Parts: sequence; C-alpha cells; structure tokens
Amino acid sequence: MKSFLTDQQVRILRLRAKGLRQSEIAELLGTSRANISILEKRALEKVEKARNTLLIWEQINARLSVEVREGEDIFDVPERLFKKADELGIKVPYSTAEIIAFLVEHAPVHDRLAKRDFTLFLDARDRLRISECLLEDFDEIGKHKGGKDAV
Repeated sequence: MKSFLTDQQVRILRLRAKGLRQSEIAELLGTSRANISILEKRALEKVEKARNTLLIWEQINARLSVEVREGEDIFDVPERLFKKADELGIKVPYSTAEIIAFLVEHAPVHDRLAKRDFTLFLDARDRLRISECLLEDFDEIGKHKGGKDAV
C-alpha cells in the first residue's frame, strides 16, 4: 500500500502504539534511541501533514464555507453561514446554538473572538469542520503569479 511513511516508521509507530518506549524499540531494532526518536518525529510530522492535506481536500469539496477573521465575534458567524446557505439553496442541519458550541469547542477562539483566521465549512457529509487554511489565500497567490492559470 502506498504511504508517506517508510516501513521503518510504520514499525516504530506500531511498537509505540503497543506501549513500548523508544529505548525498547531501539534495542529491538538494533539502533540507538536517538535514531528512533528522529524517525518517530518525522513520521508524526508526515501524519500531521497528511491530515492537513485531507482537511484541505474536504474544504475544497465543501458544500458551504465562511471565512472567519481574527478578532471576529463568533456569535456573528452562524448568521453569515445561514445567509450563504440560503443563497446557495443549502439546508444547514444545525441550529445557531449548535454552531456556536461547535466553534467554542473546535475553533481557535477565546472570549467569543477568533484568535486567528479560520474557515468554518460544511463538508460533503453535512459535518461542520474547521480549517485554519484559507483557500482564498491560494487564489491570491495564483493571481500574483500570472493569473488564473497559475493556480
């Protein structure tokens, strides 16, 4: 199966998931603990990058999304989401209270305010999702590098 991880990284992650310490894994695989540490760190970085990539893919295919800017009051976000949904003829299966509760739990928010820019989107399966990737930033990059074909 194709993977971003090497066979060695998969082996290490599986052994860690079973509760083995890095030193025990090093002994089992005949290498140093420092080497296991580096391999594990790189593997986890690849896993995080893959998760972020999948989230961007879900966001690209989202039924509906709204950009939330740093400093914005999250109590204003549900109304914007519902307005956009109405314009697109999409039914949002969540109440205002449910959306706010989701934002409080999952978004970079403090005291009702967005700590940094993020996107709230409704994925293809009608799940609310949060991404700190703003797709419009990619559109802006394309415009600056020679127009729409550069994207």
